[in-house]
Amino acid sequence: MMAFGRSEMERQRYIEALGAIGRHPNTAILRALVDGPRRFNELIVELSAIPEPALSAGLRELDTDKLVIRRVDPGPPLRVLYELTPAGIELGPALRALAEWCDSTP
Repeated sequence: MMAFGRSEMERQRYIEALGAIGRHPNTAILRALVDGPRRFNELIVELSAIPEPALSAGLRELDTDKLVIRRVDPGPPLRVLYELTPAGIELGPALRALAEWCDSTP
């Protein structure tokens, strides 16, 4: 049994949320999008340690989890932007804090 006095529904939501953001490279993708919408090619450059197929898969998962939205501007030229949904935006402070912690940990 989990502590924290949470209801079963709250515990389940917590587990689902950790599953959604805990898969690599999803946390890195979310952190990149905290600073604003990005095109796929911008994410490839910014997250160069993540192979392109893994980046694509992560974006699809985050879209399915309703943390990221894919917006298509038919152009010309065609532009596809990825940005955080309101639920994804709510994660911003936690993602920034995690990044700061990683930067300060030896």
